[in-house]
Amino acid sequence: MHRGIMAIAILLSYIAYGQTHTLSGSVVDGDGAPVAFGDALLFAIKDGTLINYTTITDGIFFFEGIGQGGYRLRISCLGFSDESRVLEVDENMELQIQLTENVTELDAVELRGSKNVFSNEHGNLKVNVDNPIFSSIPDALDLLSRLPNLQLSPDRESLTVIGKGTPLIYLRNQQISLEEFAALPVEGISSIEIINNPSAKYEAAGRAVLLITPKPNLSEGIKLNVSETASSKRNFNHFLNTNGTYRKKGLSLRGNLALNHLQTWESNGFEFQIPAQDIQTDYLALMRANTRLQTHMGAGLSYQFNDTDYFSLGTLLKLQTDKFPIDTDTFLAQGTSADFIVSQTLNDNTKDFFSGNLNFNKQLGKNLNVFLGGQYSSFVQKLDTDISNDFNSTGFVPSQSRQQKYQLDALAFRLDLESAFTHGARWELGFNVNEARAKARTQVQAIGDADLDTDYRYEEGIFGVYAQFSGKMRKKVGYSAGLRMETNLVQGKFTDAPNFLVDRKNINFFPKMRLSVPIDSTKSITLNYSRSIERPNFSNASSITTFINPFLEFSRNINLKPTLIDEVSMNFQYKKSSLGFSYYQQKNPIYYSVFYDEEADRAIFGPVNLGEQSGWNLNVNVPISYRKWTASFSMVLTNNNITDPEAAMVKAKPFLYYHSSHQFRITKDTIISMDGWGLTKREEGIFKRNALFVMNAGISQTFFKKLQCSLRFNDIGRAMRFEESYVINGIRSEGIFFTDAQEIALTVKYALGKIKDPDLKNRDIDQNLDRIK
Repeated sequence: MHRGIMAIAILLSYIAYGQTHTLSGSVVDGDGAPVAFGDALLFAIKDGTLINYTTITDGIFFFEGIGQGGYRLRISCLGFSDESRVLEVDENMELQIQLTENVTELDAVELRGSKNVFSNEHGNLKVNVDNPIFSSIPDALDLLSRLPNLQLSPDRESLTVIGKGTPLIYLRNQQISLEEFAALPVEGISSIEIINNPSAKYEAAGRAVLLITPKPNLSEGIKLNVSETASSKRNFNHFLNTNGTYRKKGLSLRGNLALNHLQTWESNGFEFQIPAQDIQTDYLALMRANTRLQTHMGAGLSYQFNDTDYFSLGTLLKLQTDKFPIDTDTFLAQGTSADFIVSQTLNDNTKDFFSGNLNFNKQLGKNLNVFLGGQYSSFVQKLDTDISNDFNSTGFVPSQSRQQKYQLDALAFRLDLESAFTHGARWELGFNVNEARAKARTQVQAIGDADLDTDYRYEEGIFGVYAQFSGKMRKKVGYSAGLRMETNLVQGKFTDAPNFLVDRKNINFFPKMRLSVPIDSTKSITLNYSRSIERPNFSNASSITTFINPFLEFSRNINLKPTLIDEVSMNFQYKKSSLGFSYYQQKNPIYYSVFYDEEADRAIFGPVNLGEQSGWNLNVNVPISYRKWTASFSMVLTNNNITDPEAAMVKAKPFLYYHSSHQFRITKDTIISMDGWGLTKREEGIFKRNALFVMNAGISQTFFKKLQCSLRFNDIGRAMRFEESYVINGIRSEGIFFTDAQEIALTVKYALGKIKDPDLKNRDIDQNLDRIK
């Protein structure tokens, strides 16, 4: 069956013809030095329509997806005369453009300008990372937490786009995991774009995509960046990062190494009432210092045979150790008895992640481009825990010793075929295969009770094919229509059980459609429909549990089902600003809740499938740039209604997310930034959550063009405190999670060498990497 589908895909692709191209170049002054920043605009020769726009960063600009035809390229940089070129694009092109200084004879003149940090097109927000405030952030995940419409979870294990859920992450149209993104050097990122309505080419799990664009490299040589960040939170942390690049003719090499020594602080508390069992309990858990050592290592190689053909490989290794004690104070009342319990757990945790991939891209003739890729990934986590309890101040007594291990191996393969008609129309066809196998082993040595030894095995396979056609009608109205089909096979069982506990086979179809209608040169309307899926992380497919107190355990859920989502949306674009509206429905949404196990006489907290979820979003994005000031304003008004037959319902009410970011270029080498975001109180059918307002600030100074120093102040008001309450399965729950986000951080960064970071052509193949945690 697989061979037949592959043969049909290749045959259909040969029917199409044409190809899109890249257009890149370097912009220098009269002395041959790169121009710091500017704008590159691409217009159609026939009607003068603006086709594409990008910023010039350190003398480099890059366009991709350019169809064959005639164009006019305009280069505009502060302090220089505009330069225009008429081009006939029929292959990948690389230009060298020298600008003439725009001289005005005055007694004295000082030129100051600000590069656009934020831009917006069709409701997709794009952030220029290549500025001192953002590029000085040592950790890529911290960078995401500073961007509009993005929310990083308190445990830094998941990412959410406001109103869209968990996004896919792509490195120049090439999917990577959150783990891999966390290992990227921030100074190697040029921009991050939030795509709200991704096409069928992207994996079906995506309601939104983060498109990461690395800095391009058009020259040869060696460059090395070294940075050190000292961070003061409740405890002291420091980050040491190095990354190097080398390019010679068609060969590009890169390597990076990060050593992070962290002392993380966490605290959370919950209160539960179970009227049917006459139980009331509350606890407060505190981890004063998690001694966390992280080592990130990455390497990549790419060889460019010609403008279109290349071979590449990339590897990533992340090693992490955590040693942390947790103290938990618990009050437990059941009937007429009441206990005050103090629990101490000593935890020794390790997480090892490796991923390696191979890519090969080949253009067959003039009309067909073929991409082949394979990837292997491995994740191993070990958690050893010793538990002691003190009941009613009688002294600590050892209770349990646990050894738990979770291991996942994943293999992926994909084939993409791309061909373009004239006038920008394009066919895209392809298929992918993903196989994952996991095993979870739990050994519990209980004092005064029976020991426990479980071994759970899990296998999952995904086979997907897609086809997509896009283009323009009457040279103005843009459209795309695509369909992805995925077959999902899941099996899971305990090794000593005769039957499978989980045994599912699902075939799902995911249509996606887009229509973009220009009103005039400044206004347009875009309509979208999509069906997508949100799959549980592989780590949920295990039997591993975490001790909280003698009455409460955190547990994974091996029975989780994926969430299916249907969504329609409309976006109105006016110049750089946009107004969007979307309506969505979800089946089997995944949330965390608690239920009571009567047989074990304890409560279990973990992820579960709830009934349904529906709602709407109204969002506004307004980027502004004026002289020395650049800013963005984002607001999302949401009405989200979650329902479940086992939950007590409250009326869903609209709530508001807002974000504002400002940067001021005081002098040529000095930038001051301020940003803040907030959420109003949320009532979402089942859950009630508190309001938040967070403020950040920073200042960056560059010395001698090589040495960059930045001072940042995060969560100035110590406002990152998350509260929620709900009633599910007859249990009333109220919880609070405290985060250690208030921070003063000093970063010193030095660059050696004269080339830009490389545009390493390498993509991840496994489209489920974001589920490996």
